Amino acid sequence: MNLYEFEAKRIFADFGIATPPGVRITRPEELRKIHFGFPFTLKCQVMSGGRGKAGGIQFAKDLNEGEALAKKLLSMTINGSRTESLLVEPKVSIARELYLSVTLDRARGCPIFIAAAEGGIEIESSNAIVTVPIPYPYQPYVARDLARQLGLSGTLFNKVADMASRLYRLFETLDLDLAEINPLVVTSGEDLLALDGKITVNDDAMARQPLFRGWQASHMVDLPERERKSKMLGLNLVELDGNIGIICNGAGLTMATMDMVKNFGGQPGNFLDAGGGSDQEKTLQAIEIVNENPSVKVILLNILGGITACDEVAGALVEFMKRNPKRTLVVRLRGNNQDIAEKMLADSGLKLFPDLEDAVKEAVSKAKVAV
Repeated sequence: MNLYEFEAKRIFADFGIATPPGVRITRPEELRKIHFGFPFTLKCQVMSGGRGKAGGIQFAKDLNEGEALAKKLLSMTINGSRTESLLVEPKVSIARELYLSVTLDRARGCPIFIAAAEGGIEIESSNAIVTVPIPYPYQPYVARDLARQLGLSGTLFNKVADMASRLYRLFETLDLDLAEINPLVVTSGEDLLALDGKITVNDDAMARQPLFRGWQASHMVDLPERERKSKMLGLNLVELDGNIGIICNGAGLTMATMDMVKNFGGQPGNFLDAGGGSDQEKTLQAIEIVNENPSVKVILLNILGGITACDEVAGALVEFMKRNPKRTLVVRLRGNNQDIAEKMLADSGLKLFPDLEDAVKEAVSKAKVAV
């Protein structure tokens, strides 16, 4: 789950990371109640990147200009992400920009600092980037080593090392995938400020992070309705342009099934990973969501029964067919309680395909007839 900038900065402040004073507004006239003085900065609050390039950050020299800019910015959609609010901050006098983030390095199997002695757009791909693995348990010397590699010295060395330690504590405490400050600015008074912030929360950690309880729905405003509904149910759905709805348990299995459908001349209508522990209710929810897509003519379900027992899946299929007797389903089940599932499906008029290739060929054939 990605957070808006204003949310990230509130969390930064809780961990002692300094940010400019800021107020979130949803209407231009709210600027009249803000007393920062002029000039001030207006920043679109969107989930997408590229906000600066798209004109989503503007500076106002007085209230009249600010209200005109606010009206324009609040109507903007940036890379498919609609602006629902603005963050208003005083314009900061910048002496220098840095980049600082903590993220997961899955190849190394540990978090890492990523930093640069400059900030800016697409800085992550710059040759000036420094990366430092972060061992567990964390020790402050790692942040000092990072500051040294950035070529810092004196007071700035100490301030950046302290900021890096605070950012890591935030990252670890809240189960994040990313905590980023870009730019981290040195003001003309030699203070450090997080001028912009980005936080990505690990979706699998949401249940153990009470801070984010209830946040998910409000952070999926840019997703299509069925994809948003799937997220709320713990399903991973991406809709495509084809007419064969695909439901599997496991991302790798889903991708392999989609590839096979393409190889046999079919067009996947979606990617839906129901997860490894789906019971009858969750499987039924997955089928119903795919069924709601009017472009899908055939539903291909490919489940390997392990944690998910095949008879649980069969129970969902039987219930679905009672509600939707005319829907075309092609079912491949292998694994735990497969024999029980096969009898349940036979009693309801559904055929079970033990072989995936046979199931895919059947789904592609039926989809072509349905066009």
